[in-house]
Amino acid sequence: MRLSKLTPELVQKAIAVYQDLAYGGGRPRRPVEAPAGAAPESLLLLFHKECVETIPGYPCHRYSLRLGNRNYPFMKLLLQEHLVAGEYFFAVDSHDQMEIKPDYPDYEQWMAVRRFNRELKRRIEQGLEEAGIDTAACVRKLLAECRDDQGQPCRGLALIVDDEEDLASAVEVLIRRRGFRTYKVHDGKAGLAAAQELLPDLILLDYELPELDGLQVIERLRADTTTANIPVLLNSAARVSLADIKRADGFLAKPFPETLLYEMIDRVLRAREVKQ
Repeated sequence: MRLSKLTPELVQKAIAVYQDLAYGGGRPRRPVEAPAGAAPESLLLLFHKECVETIPGYPCHRYSLRLGNRNYPFMKLLLQEHLVAGEYFFAVDSHDQMEIKPDYPDYEQWMAVRRFNRELKRRIEQGLEEAGIDTAACVRKLLAECRDDQGQPCRGLALIVDDEEDLASAVEVLIRRRGFRTYKVHDGKAGLAAAQELLPDLILLDYELPELDGLQVIERLRADTTTANIPVLLNSAARVSLADIKRADGFLAKPFPETLLYEMIDRVLRAREVKQ
């Protein structure tokens, strides 16, 4: 969806879908009203504007609106640009990436909140799609309609590990355009098992994953001599410390444009060749 197509009715519908699922049953919710007849530029003022630019010259924009949920006040509704320049879609940011270690006294309670948020995010994004609102599924479909991966020399196997299935499929289309065969899974444990079995030439690894997170996957890959040298391109919408970023071969902050995805893949593979 182009931002020029944004209407008060669309924004209000997206907010209503989110809040009905996040609160339900008449529970208190943050009142947000999209002004009737407002132009797209005015509607965007309801959101907080962010610009993600992992590498200068490759910006992506997103707009966030903190609406919370009945258990957690910081969850957000997003309108974001990702992979395809100028195309935006609605999504949910659980915004629950605080580093809570297993030895913390409230670790189990925090994990329960994160599981609740992950499932709620899935349900809201499904609800948005069912309501006819553009989600990541639209990006996947848009890219699938214009495939041009024929005639490329094979560059090897790329393993995609991401629990957001539509985005994983969209990235898969782009990776195939650059000559890779692909295999994708949607949790950290499955990603680790696939890496050990398939020995891919590249792993695109999300940071926030069920079962094992991205850093745990990297730790176990590096501890195994058969997988220690597989290049890993880590990506995340969460804030990741510089020390953790350095554990991977490259890092992409979500959202990112397809041009930056290609650039980072080439950088990671060139760097790995130099090391060898």
